[in-house]
Amino acid sequence: MMVIDVVALLTTLDRLSIVPWQHKTMRIARAAPPMLHAAHVPHAPHRSSAAIIGGGPAGLLTAIMLSQRGWRNIGIFDARAAPPTPNDASWGVGDRSYQLGLNGRGQQALREFGAFDRVSAYSASVNGRLSFDEQGQPTESRLTPPGEPGAEKTYVTRVLQRDRLQACLLEELQVNHPHVKIEFGVACEGVDVSDAKPSVRICAAATAAPEDGEIESCVVPSEQRAFDLVVGADGVRSSVRESLAALETASTRTVRFDDNNERRYKTLPLHPSAVPGTAADLNWGARNRTLDLGMDALPTVEGEMVAVLLVKPSSPVYDRLERLTSAAEARTFFCEALPAIVPYLRDDDLERFVARPISRLPSFQLVEGDVHAATSEGGVVLLGDAIKAVKPYFGQGANSALEDVSVLRRCLEACGDDPAAAAAAFSAARAEDARALVRTSRAFDGRGPLGTARFLLPLLLDIQLTKLLPAVFTPPMLRGLQDERNSFTGLRKRKRLERTLLVGMLGAFLTCGRAVVRLLV
Repeated sequence: MMVIDVVALLTTLDRLSIVPWQHKTMRIARAAPPMLHAAHVPHAPHRSSAAIIGGGPAGLLTAIMLSQRGWRNIGIFDARAAPPTPNDASWGVGDRSYQLGLNGRGQQALREFGAFDRVSAYSASVNGRLSFDEQGQPTESRLTPPGEPGAEKTYVTRVLQRDRLQACLLEELQVNHPHVKIEFGVACEGVDVSDAKPSVRICAAATAAPEDGEIESCVVPSEQRAFDLVVGADGVRSSVRESLAALETASTRTVRFDDNNERRYKTLPLHPSAVPGTAADLNWGARNRTLDLGMDALPTVEGEMVAVLLVKPSSPVYDRLERLTSAAEARTFFCEALPAIVPYLRDDDLERFVARPISRLPSFQLVEGDVHAATSEGGVVLLGDAIKAVKPYFGQGANSALEDVSVLRRCLEACGDDPAAAAAAFSAARAEDARALVRTSRAFDGRGPLGTARFLLPLLLDIQLTKLLPAVFTPPMLRGLQDERNSFTGLRKRKRLERTLLVGMLGAFLTCGRAVVRLLV
């Protein structure tokens, strides 16, 4: 059975003028977290030691936020190795990691904490889409710039490698918050909340794990350290989350969904400069329907593109990719499978492409119950991928993780930086919203023709209803997800209300129609 091709969906959305990077006004009021009406709290917390488990973008931004609030004893622990500096030449090669797009949610969070300018300096802009058909012919579709009449969105999407975003935030910490202690190659085995303050068990990691691999066990016995606040920003395999879930009194429970529409990926640099006049500020897309192979590429600030090949693990093309052993074989493969991108390939990139293993995309995962724990003198809170894992097709994983930090900041502000109260407030404010994001994203990931229909029909219906009754019906869900003014929970409730209203309107129309027929008869 055919699996939904993400590139094909993006092409369809492009024709409908609702590609994911477009952003139109959709005002769904965001519910304020409990206690966030409190007056501004001076930045002088009575408790100020914090352990942040996970040194990815969300963890590093959390450290920036806490430092700005006056916390001084802040430690970050990450089992992986530190990334290169953001200006390192290796980023220009374009194959360190896949690109991510910063939409309104992510950009607003970075601006809130003064980190956007540094990140933006190493990001590229995406101003539309360049789609290659199966004959290799390109079709360019550009967005109207923000601020001009008819503009589709209020910001320009900025893209960079996920690891480079991490490098930018790490540099921001080192330059402007040097008191924050950052330890890479240090794993967290778990969290203990049996004492007055929560404590973490940390140790030297045996090896640095690959991007989608497991962290190996510690090479030395773990060391236990107590903190006022522990933030679990350690991703989908969060040890902090599993510690909370193991508590007999906790409601925290991880829900992992079976991946019925699995895709795996491999990155490949492309070079627009190889063909004079080729636009490098667009999202490129191509697909081979026969092989069920999709390609999507985003630009780097150096002017290169990072392409992501999406394949089904059960497909013949997957096996063929795994059997490639040389740049010559890879070039032959692309001449047959995706001839449109061949002019943009280089042999040295193909050699690295062949050597690099095929990677997994994250599966959907959420947390039922609380996303925090409180002790008498401290608190533990989960955020980012630790509470909501989604596939990266529509750019919500990293953006919502950065937005989590903004929510945590407001909770600390409202609670006078009391870690236990702020952790509870964050759980009340964000847990259900996180679950709503995962459930909404799963609805976009149906399998086969039925999955495609379930994705496209509501989308097309919403487009027409918005045109007919804009005061009653809102734009499609996909647009609303990009708008930082909307809560994910609010979007789902609004769409359910609109569906109910639509059914009622249709019922009333049919009833009136029958009455008219009876009168005529």
